[in-house]
Amino acid sequence: MKLIILTIVLLAPLLSFSQIDSAFILRLKALDTANILKSDTASVPNDAFTQKIKQLLGEKKGLSVVAILKFKIMEEQQKDTVHSKEFYKKLMEDITTGKTSKLLENSLVNIYRRTFTENEVDELIKFFQTSAGKKMDKEFLLLLVQSVKDGEQLLNLAVKDLEKYK
Repeated sequence: MKLIILTIVLLAPLLSFSQIDSAFILRLKALDTANILKSDTASVPNDAFTQKIKQLLGEKKGLSVVAILKFKIMEEQQKDTVHSKEFYKKLMEDITTGKTSKLLENSLVNIYRRTFTENEVDELIKFFQTSAGKKMDKEFLLLLVQSVKDGEQLLNLAVKDLEKYK
């Protein structure tokens, strides 16, 4: 999660400096110390808005929270000499179909409910159903990483240029 946030923070100024404001930076920094898990995982209302958010999450086929967690679990399993393969199998089941899966879903729905209006969710659903939306969903993370790498190289070039004039 911190890697994704760091990537976004590093890339955002390269995309458009004017789009970054101090409130956004403060919100990103607050995520490091926030303890909002209890409110995020609380039960969600069974209303039309929640159903639309679940539909939106279903439309997105690209990188997901569960995919990131699975990757982290596989990484940890390779290093772990204490827990058995059965332990990791049960952990994977828990995040995909168990109690943690439901808590993850609640968390996502609550975050989306706080972030988007119902109209915005409707618009996002429509967008992700288009060919451009599907491509954006599939390619966004790769574009973000490539852009950050380019930005880092450009930053290094700028540093070298400035050091010439010392």
